[in-house]
Amino acid sequence: MTSPLYQIRSQIKTICEVEGFSLVGFAEAKIPESDLANFEVWIRDNRYGNMDWFAKDHALAIRNRFENLGLTPRSAICLGFIYRSKAGEEILTKMESKVSRYALGSDYHLILKEKGNRILKTLRVMFPNHKFRQSVDSLPVAEKILSRESGIAWQGKNTNLIHPKLGSYFFLSTILTDLELGGPDPKEIITDHCGSCRKCLDVCPTGALEAYQIDAKKCISYLTIEDRREREATETFLSWDRKGWVYGCDLCQEVCPWNANVAKRNEVETSEPGFLPRAFWTDPEFINKTSLTKEEFDSYFKDSPMERIGFEIWNRNLQQGKAKK
Repeated sequence: MTSPLYQIRSQIKTICEVEGFSLVGFAEAKIPESDLANFEVWIRDNRYGNMDWFAKDHALAIRNRFENLGLTPRSAICLGFIYRSKAGEEILTKMESKVSRYALGSDYHLILKEKGNRILKTLRVMFPNHKFRQSVDSLPVAEKILSRESGIAWQGKNTNLIHPKLGSYFFLSTILTDLELGGPDPKEIITDHCGSCRKCLDVCPTGALEAYQIDAKKCISYLTIEDRREREATETFLSWDRKGWVYGCDLCQEVCPWNANVAKRNEVETSEPGFLPRAFWTDPEFINKTSLTKEEFDSYFKDSPMERIGFEIWNRNLQQGKAKK
């Protein structure tokens, strides 16, 4: 006989899958002690660079203890949405100034929040006595850890979550709730399959990666997106070979055998048109530009993940990338 909890979880899973989420899992709203210890070391060693928000007390209170959220969560609904596309793969092979796959289309924050709002509306009708709150990088919530704990994927040596059939090109979103949903089914937990492979560690040109650890301030994604300083950033950029990346970096994902298997099968494709590459990525007029005016930047990157860095940082990255060559 099917248990009421299983029926509820099955209903929630169906609701999320209707919105296009390929991965749906459940976890206790709790960060394991081992991860809390890793956070402490990461902060102590200043591996977060100039992302000072990460170490602020209010952020730690939410990330570590789920305080000040407007609810006391008992469970996390952990979601994964594929953004990989065949078109994106083809474009990346031709790019000289490279952009991470996730940024070729529209801003995932906007799209996943819209999908999440519809899920929340349904859940609040189904469970009127309970609270729900979604995060899409919008809260200092450890979404990777919760998703790993839900069993939908394992956290690889490059710190990204990996699924054996889908690879790692998927966005995460988490819905916290005071509804008791239980943890993962032990039979469905995806365990670590990295084994002795260290391709992701060896390919990183800046030495940002150790096994299951990342020094954010050395990461090309951090350098091109989060580090907005001019003089310091310039010195850093010119001392490291960024391999052509001007916004983000996919190197440690590209060499992952699990993503290579996905690319070989070429079956995994996003279901969201908004995540497909925008047309200008193949337009010679755009490709040949060595800088953009504010008006051009705003026009090209409206509602794009890159909108947040602004035209000045885009030009800095583009010009310094060309200078390195």
